[in-house]
Parts: sequence; structure tokens; C-alpha cells
Amino acid sequence: MQFDGKKIRDQILGDLKNRVEKLKVKPMLSAIWVGDDFATARYIEAKKQVAEKLGICFEVIKYPESVTIDKILEKIINLNNDRSVTGIMIQLPLPKSIDEIKLIEAIDQEKDVDALRFCSDLSCRFRPPTVLAILEAIKESGVNIKDKIVAVIGKGFLVGSPLIRTLQGKVTDLRVADSNTPNLSTITLDADIVISAVGKPEIIKANMVKDGVILIDAGTSESKGSLSGDIDPLAHSKASYYTPVPGGIGPVTIAMLMRNLVTAAEKKG
Repeated sequence: MQFDGKKIRDQILGDLKNRVEKLKVKPMLSAIWVGDDFATARYIEAKKQVAEKLGICFEVIKYPESVTIDKILEKIINLNNDRSVTGIMIQLPLPKSIDEIKLIEAIDQEKDVDALRFCSDLSCRFRPPTVLAILEAIKESGVNIKDKIVAVIGKGFLVGSPLIRTLQGKVTDLRVADSNTPNLSTITLDADIVISAVGKPEIIKANMVKDGVILIDAGTSESKGSLSGDIDPLAHSKASYYTPVPGGIGPVTIAMLMRNLVTAAEKKG
């Protein structure tokens, strides 16, 4: 069975639209963007379009690459103190000259709807949108993960690492690896659920998973001019359930960001 990320996204957004309409004040999401990266521009625009459909105010605060960290810190403090701002997000990656952890530490945890504080192992009210999207996909499979062998491939800052921390204690047998792990198939071959968040095209091959496996693909990269996932599509035929790329985890991730934001707005009252 194939997970339909667009269908789940639309269901979540439909619920959120109703919740936004009940709020006395429109939520406001402030996004900090440094530089002119083309991929970043696409991500920002996608989030803006979804926000506007929901009746959410979306503010882009753009800086050149030459900006000082003190200038951004000053802005974050102002946003923390601005009661009209519901959520603050920093669009990653940042230029290497900027210490992103210092900026993340400065975000009020009540407004950290992208959960970058959680990714940094700091106190946070929310969980990362991609992690929530992965959990939603597993929930849709109808499988109880507690007694399953779960293999997570990838230890990255935004997805792998926070996902591993989220699953710890909820799974009896949690295995962790990355793209440099030797003999990766020894981790994945008998796993009931394989979650990959590496960002390397088709790193998980069909001969690395068992029949009936659940495949969750949270890795996206560009290959030959098109989007590719971490999991070779040939492996899908062995799966009882899988998430495609594109159209799987990606669409749900933005919906989960907006859900965190609406939840933050509701807590403000």
C-alpha cells in the first residue's frame, strides 16, 4: 500500500483551517532567511502559499549573507517580545559564518514551531514537522511500532537525530545507522520498519529489505534533474506499505509545521 501524502496533508489542512477560523487573532509566522539559495526560496514560497490558504499571516525577514549574527539575534529577541508573532522559524541552511545554534538558543520555546530547539537537544514545546510527518505515516500504516524492529538510517540534525530521540523508549528494538555504516544491510534486512533520512539517492536497495517491510522515505535529493528518495523504487514491490518520493513525507511536513503554529496560537488564547 502506498502512503498518499497529499491526501493526508489536505485532511490536516482542512482541520487547521477550521481551527484558524475560530481564533480571535490570526496566527503570524515569521521566517528568517539569510542569503539567496534557490532551493531555500522554493521552500519559503511553499510554506507561504500554505499559510495564506489557511488565513495565517506569513512574514519573511530576509538578510544578505553578509549580515552579522548580532543583527539576527536582535531581531529574534524582538520577535520573541512581539505578541502579534505566534511562531518563529529560521530557514536552514545558514551561511557557514553564522553560528546557527546561538540563533536557535535565542528563540522562545513557546514560538519555536519548527522545533529547532528540540533538534539542538534544548527544551522545546514542539516536535520537528518532519518527525511528526514520519509518525503520521507510520500511524496510517495501522502498525503498532512498539513490538517492531525499527531501523533508522541517518543521524542528521533536522530529521534523523530528533527522530531517534523521539522513538527511544517507544520501540523495543531500535537500530541506528547512517550512510557510512559498513554492511548497512545487516541493519535493515530483518527490520519490520525502515526509515531513511540520509538524502542520498536510492541508498536502500531492494535486496536490503525483507518482504512485507514498511518503508518510510524521508530523504530527498536531486538526481538527473528530478527528485529522488533514499529508497530504490524497486524495493517498493517488497513492501506492505511505503511512502513515495515525491508525494509522501514532504507534503505532510509543511502541514505539521502549520499544525504546530495553530497549536501555539490556541495556547495564547
